[in-house]
Amino acid sequence: MNIKDVKTAFKIADVVLDKKHKQNHIKINFLPEIIDERGKKLEKSILKNNVGRVYIIVVDRIIKKIGGSQSKGGIKATLSFYQSAMQGGPSLRSYGIHLLITEVLKKDKTVEIYMITSQTVKAAVKGLFSEEKKDTNVFKEMENKCKEDYKKIEGDFPEWNYQERAAPWPKKIHKSYVKFLTKRVKNR
Repeated sequence: MNIKDVKTAFKIADVVLDKKHKQNHIKINFLPEIIDERGKKLEKSILKNNVGRVYIIVVDRIIKKIGGSQSKGGIKATLSFYQSAMQGGPSLRSYGIHLLITEVLKKDKTVEIYMITSQTVKAAVKGLFSEEKKDTNVFKEMENKCKEDYKKIEGDFPEWNYQERAAPWPKKIHKSYVKFLTKRVKNR
């Protein structure tokens, strides 16, 4: 699916090869000016806003991954896991997406990141002993709706949504990940 067919997302970043970093191969360059899907200029604080969000990774205008997050630090924090996946203890997903992005960038393809946000809503939230009205965000429902919409049109989830497609990671990525973790444990 081409990103131009999506009506609710707006571009927030370009991803480029990082030739200066010792371990990480990609760098996420956030746009100097963020314009939403309606053409409205947004404050840069949208990138650090803790409201839930859906992100879309696009290669040469084609959607490759749809994900969602409500992590503290906003979309910048969410995407930092992909950018810094060659250090620390990354998940297979973060590590694998980092390698997939690196691979397509080395083939001179463009990688862009888009975002979809929604407003918080008041909802009754039950705890163990009581219920109270709280501001909450429907990001998980929003993420699932985006994936369902994609699947309705394309017949399956995006190529890099391995978990949703119930597909194994490419063998070379899985092997590389195991090797990375093994080396990390030995170096402790």
